[in-house]
Amino acid sequence: MDILSIPGEMLDTLEEGVSILDTSFRILEMNTTMHRWYAHRKFRPGEKCYRMYHGSNTPCTFCPARNALRERRVATGIVPYHGPQREIRGWQRLIVFPLCNGDGKIVGAIEYVEDITKEKALEAEVEKFRITERLLRGQVALLGELLEKEKEENRRREEERRRLFATGIRPLLSLLRETLPFEVQRMLLDTLEKALDNLCGGQDIPQAPSLTPREWEVARLLTQGLTSKEIAEVLSISKKAVDFHRSNIRKKLGIQRTKESLFAALRRSE
Repeated sequence: MDILSIPGEMLDTLEEGVSILDTSFRILEMNTTMHRWYAHRKFRPGEKCYRMYHGSNTPCTFCPARNALRERRVATGIVPYHGPQREIRGWQRLIVFPLCNGDGKIVGAIEYVEDITKEKALEAEVEKFRITERLLRGQVALLGELLEKEKEENRRREEERRRLFATGIRPLLSLLRETLPFEVQRMLLDTLEKALDNLCGGQDIPQAPSLTPREWEVARLLTQGLTSKEIAEVLSISKKAVDFHRSNIRKKLGIQRTKESLFAALRRSE
């Protein structure tokens, strides 16, 4: 039996796609699976594989069959599965075996084709989860940095209030106490001094407004150097929405200088 004339019924026992090519990439035979996958193209024996499978008039740039014939070894590759309009419907893994005659001369190749569309989709989902994980890690890191900055600012304010009370308010209260003629007046003044001491010591100090979860996301992406358009694409929102969040971040973080970019201000505050 001619090695290039394998009966189709032998190939039909395989669930995966199988086709036999000669050295000019003409299809000599293909099994039922290949006929089903490419039912939108009428098969004619001798049709070029790149025209039949990809709707192209020129050989594929990366062709496992060409590599197998040229290098006389098994070659593999992943190629798109094209529909009637050359649209990509899925992905296939090709394993190509060179065929030799009794004299060791390469006379063709046999292609073993697996549909890996679901596998590729799963890989894309895994990569999406990895990207999301990296984004979440970055968000947590930014949250920690901003919270630490907020704590440091509160400590600075507390120290400033204590200094103001110790160097300004307490001496004035002491002078006032000496001028009060009645004990009850001095007792009231003591109560006032304690209240001011508590206030200047950091108690009951209003906290700065917090950013919303979406504003945290925008702030984090800004510190990474992304533009409003790029942030809109990452978060699947409009550029107008990104600009709105940027304006709120400026207000809440007290970034008043309009000539300074929000990116520069956030990086400076790290």
